[in-house]
Amino acid sequence: MDASTGLSRESERGRQLYAFAATAAVRDIPPDVTEKVEIHFLDSLCAIVSGSALEAGKAGLRYVQSVGGRGEATVLGTDVKVSMVDAALANGMSAHADESDDSHETSQTHPGCAILPAVLSVAEARRASGQAALQAMWMAYEVTIRFGETIAPAMSFARSSRSCHAHTGLFGAGFAAGGLLGFGPDRFRTLTNYLAQEASGLTTWRLDDAHTLKSYVFAGMPAANGTRAAALVESGFTGNGDVLDTRDRNIFDAISADCDLSRLNPSYETFRILETDLKKYSVGFPIAAPIAGLEALLAKHSLGPDEVTAMRVRYHPDWYAVVGDENRMADLNLRYCLAVTLLDGQLTFAASHDNLRLRDPRVRAMAERIDLLPHEEGQDRFEARLELDTAEGTLTSREGLMVRGRKDNPMTLNEVHAKARDLLSSVMSQDQADDLIAEVHRLRNAPDVHRLVALCHPGGRVARGASAGRFGSEP
Repeated sequence: MDASTGLSRESERGRQLYAFAATAAVRDIPPDVTEKVEIHFLDSLCAIVSGSALEAGKAGLRYVQSVGGRGEATVLGTDVKVSMVDAALANGMSAHADESDDSHETSQTHPGCAILPAVLSVAEARRASGQAALQAMWMAYEVTIRFGETIAPAMSFARSSRSCHAHTGLFGAGFAAGGLLGFGPDRFRTLTNYLAQEASGLTTWRLDDAHTLKSYVFAGMPAANGTRAAALVESGFTGNGDVLDTRDRNIFDAISADCDLSRLNPSYETFRILETDLKKYSVGFPIAAPIAGLEALLAKHSLGPDEVTAMRVRYHPDWYAVVGDENRMADLNLRYCLAVTLLDGQLTFAASHDNLRLRDPRVRAMAERIDLLPHEEGQDRFEARLELDTAEGTLTSREGLMVRGRKDNPMTLNEVHAKARDLLSSVMSQDQADDLIAEVHRLRNAPDVHRLVALCHPGGRVARGASAGRFGSEP
């Protein structure tokens, strides 16, 4: 409390942030930004729907069903309705279950997998319009990226056991929920105080051999905790002060002296969501460059699996620590993904999530031809260098950071739709997948999100063709 005014003290950076969040719902955004929001909405939605059939998604569903009760928000891919918070948790678990969700490089964030579950749960429960859902999602990306860049220097993967992905997703989810609940600046300030209390997450998810813990850290936990914090404030919870005010105790002191506070409030007239990357491949990011290089070589030279006698990958050892041989998840095991790409000619969603193929003798035999070697002097840490030995000689490829889907090498809308169909085909018919894609592009004119949610159910549309069985489950 400021003794001279009797009012809660507020930092300038906080004032700007809360004012931006409170007015985002009525701000005009340029057409290219609107298109970008829709694309990331679609991409994140497909991650949730496809991920609902995988173990992390199933774990989320089991939990929310075990606690009982009904509510006004849907666990996507099912007809189960639970509370806003439980729906955000379950859908968040699905959103990062298959490594297909988006990311932002400099903020070390995966925005969509935490934000969209919060957006959908609150929008459905409160019957918000499609446009309101899109505006809230855009605002939350802007907050997530700025907050991420502020704390990322203190939470780099190599320097800290604290997870930047968990902390930043929390603020994105919370602000998205607050926006849909109609918060003004004062309530956003109070919300931020509660979000700071919720901030948690460790990179020890790397010790797990399944996606359940990682999905909880990246998406399920921040989506649920952010939604709950907003619901607490809406119900009347109070909290004076501003946890962003560095003149007193604040969240940045609690994290590290290395936080870069200058990154929190660059001009809100810039649209940082435009920098957010999509994944062409549903795998851990370090796998994308080697796969892109390999697919290009196979296509250019029309190579079959038996024509490659040996393969060498030269990559930074930091990446092998994440996607090396010790990783027992198909979509996070580089050697496995390279082996099935050699066998199949490309890496599909189904192949990258088929853990049974990790033990396939043919895959293992192909994997034995692949050597994972450290990078060479002068090689950029993001660059993957490939050498393929064939009867005609050695073929080489160099693939860097800007693989397809990165901000400077964006996927076309047709490519985005092709990826969406690939993911959705694991749980629904092609007709329903096309309907769902089209509904996302109609969302800005929709009175609410209920039709969109209904189309996410594999059994929700069967008139034009039987619904496909779920990948990884019994038919």
